[in-house]
Amino acid sequence: AKLEKAARAGKLRAVKGFGARSEEKILAGIDAARRKKSSTRVLLGAAYPFAQEIVRALKDACGAAIANIEPAGSLRRMKPTIGDLDILVASNEPKKILAEFVALPMVQQVNEKGTTKASIVAHNGLQVDLRVLEPARWGSALQYFTGSKEHNVEVRQIALAQGLSLSEWGFKTVKGEKEILTPREEDVYAKLNLQFVPPELREGIGEIARAQKKTLPRLIELKDLKGDLQTHSTWSDGSFSIEQMANAARTRGLKYIGVTDHSQGLGIARGLTPERIMQQWKEIDALNKKFKDFKILKGIEVEIRADGSLDMPDEILAQLDFCLASTHSTLKQPREKITARVVRALQNPYVDIFAHPTGRLIGEREESALDLEKVFQVAKETGTILEIDGAPERLDLDDAHARRAREIGVSIIIDSDAHSPDGMHGLFYGVAMARRAGLSRGDVVNTLEWEELKAKMKRQKEKVKC
Repeated sequence: AKLEKAARAGKLRAVKGFGARSEEKILAGIDAARRKKSSTRVLLGAAYPFAQEIVRALKDACGAAIANIEPAGSLRRMKPTIGDLDILVASNEPKKILAEFVALPMVQQVNEKGTTKASIVAHNGLQVDLRVLEPARWGSALQYFTGSKEHNVEVRQIALAQGLSLSEWGFKTVKGEKEILTPREEDVYAKLNLQFVPPELREGIGEIARAQKKTLPRLIELKDLKGDLQTHSTWSDGSFSIEQMANAARTRGLKYIGVTDHSQGLGIARGLTPERIMQQWKEIDALNKKFKDFKILKGIEVEIRADGSLDMPDEILAQLDFCLASTHSTLKQPREKITARVVRALQNPYVDIFAHPTGRLIGEREESALDLEKVFQVAKETGTILEIDGAPERLDLDDAHARRAREIGVSIIIDSDAHSPDGMHGLFYGVAMARRAGLSRGDVVNTLEWEELKAKMKRQKEKVKC
């Protein structure tokens, strides 16, 4: 990690025997190794619904025999990629549960079947391990198998300091080995006088210290979001009309969406010319007359050219409700060049939001060499909002970057980047990244009503200056 950080910062070339070419080779090797590793992992956006499918199938098959059932491991912690699935079941009928599990229609191969555990390979190649335990041990088992290892080591150390040992089976007193069972996961943390730690935070990066002080935040929830400011329609590369996207958003309980079709520079996406976007505005105006409880906002996802200029004139951008800016090409520019490019774009008074900032596509394309510390500072200075793009292949900003942006004082927005109604489920995954970053409702601007959010937009502040 330190080697990669130094190489991306251009610091290795200062070491005798290293040059810019050496840095490029090192980074290429790191990227290749990461791609190879990620190719054996599944996107959260594929693993999560599949795990829920298994849970539903087992509930249907086993009924009242299941007291509790929940996925654990990295899926429960909502990591962007998943290696395999762990599912826990609380039941007094393990034989029945395991028999039904290995007989599920999605099972391709049974690797193991014992008295309390079975392991299968599903038709999609995912390994799924299922464990059955008695309901009285549910809390400790769920805590243990959720992980992470680093988090659990700290929890066990706190238990030992209190004269207790902790495992998936529950607590035992170190002296006398008296069992203390925890039927609920909350009981595990309460027994140790810790604030309950949400699964998304359990990575061993300071959450235990905060739990001891009872200072963990109330994390943002999906229901907190009022709107989605990155959606696409058939005007560019979306698959559904603006009206269909608006109705889908209303069904999800949202109060507004921003239509952000691509600008002309992204030809592959049928990007909008100034003439076409003005035609789109007429359609949006007509639709807004139909909706009394919902607002469709005029936006665009404008392309940041290689030199940092935007591929849409300011006189068009000025007439929008808001503007997203993003990069889709020339992403392999050197660190200084791509950073200067983005900084120039963020300094434009009509760029309200910087979308999917690093440009990564998980398992396919690494982050750009962008100096994020610099970008975060400029975003704060200019009042530019940074996005967590919830599309499962992006999840950009990731949790670590979003956490750092919040520390610096940058405003964050969670968008779906939906190109279809189903794509709006990206808000769920975007919220998951925000929760992993430790963000609260107040850290995310689209928890606000539109008029409140509008007042926070850079363009509104520019008007006040004038």
